[in-house]
Amino acid sequence: MKEKHQQMVPVISVVIATFNRCDVLKVTLDRLMLQTVSPSEFEVLVVDDGSGDGTEEMVKSMIATAPYELRYYWHENRGPGFTENRGIREAGGHLVLLLADDIRVAADHLEQHIKTHEEYRGENYAVMGKVAQSPELPQTVMQKNWDPFRYERFEGKKLLDNIYFYACNISVKKNFLLRNGMFRERKGAAHEDVELGYRLGRKGFKIVYNEKALAWHYHEVTLSSACRRAYELGRNMDMLSDSIPRFHVFSVYKLFTVKAGLKAMLKMLPHEIMRRSVFNAWSVKYFWLPVLGRADNSRVAALFAGRVTYRGTVYHHVRKGYEELKKQNQKQLSGGKKLGKCHRTKQQ
Repeated sequence: MKEKHQQMVPVISVVIATFNRCDVLKVTLDRLMLQTVSPSEFEVLVVDDGSGDGTEEMVKSMIATAPYELRYYWHENRGPGFTENRGIREAGGHLVLLLADDIRVAADHLEQHIKTHEEYRGENYAVMGKVAQSPELPQTVMQKNWDPFRYERFEGKKLLDNIYFYACNISVKKNFLLRNGMFRERKGAAHEDVELGYRLGRKGFKIVYNEKALAWHYHEVTLSSACRRAYELGRNMDMLSDSIPRFHVFSVYKLFTVKAGLKAMLKMLPHEIMRRSVFNAWSVKYFWLPVLGRADNSRVAALFAGRVTYRGTVYHHVRKGYEELKKQNQKQLSGGKKLGKCHRTKQQ
């Protein structure tokens, strides 16, 4: 049966970029065995960005027994953009599902993606499924109040803004990407999926939302790990601001700056005043981080723990990272240099 599957062209290729997530990835691969579509209709490509935690041995041990075609690729650490691009190029299917290594899919997940693509056959159409926080996560106070994706904002919508290209549960036509643009390659959390979505949108790209293509996000997070990632996103904000109209970028990420333009600044001003009053450098360092850090062990601290306070504390670090990026750019510009490729991409 396995040899027969290897000879068939899959309808959809599932590309999973991974890095040092062996145990979590194992569950993701196991859940893909339960799909309602035939194993002959899909393949799974695990693209390993230099893991050293036994990922290679684990995946290779599953190749002989998995009901679907399972392939494994490894390279030295190059970052998510390079890893996703390699998976897309290696994919054999006309459709490519970009799935994060910590996404646990429902049984009809692939069926829903395929069915929606049959309805929207144009090569410029992508399908994004819904992602919810996994109920299997440890129920810490933060985990109960933390949702990095906030898919509830898409409820009732059919077409989404291309800036919401989230490469954790989205399927695309391979040929459209190959012809019109791939991920930019930079290490770390660099907004490479959001940037690609906007860039493709200028080529006619459209994202159809199907909340029935459901999956659960299993990523254990702590306050410190969320803040570190947010800071990294801020430090890489130039990937967006150099490619996307700045008023759009800074409005979406709630970064109050003159680069956002007067209209966006006036719109954000009331919210910015409130946020800076509550979540500023002093209050975050000396109040919010210590208090929220004790929420699991203190009833008093838990009274201050909620979605708004966690989000305000974490996203303060996006602003902090962005401010550090600006300072570094200014320092290098004053010395006759410029950070990386921080020239503004010419708008077509």
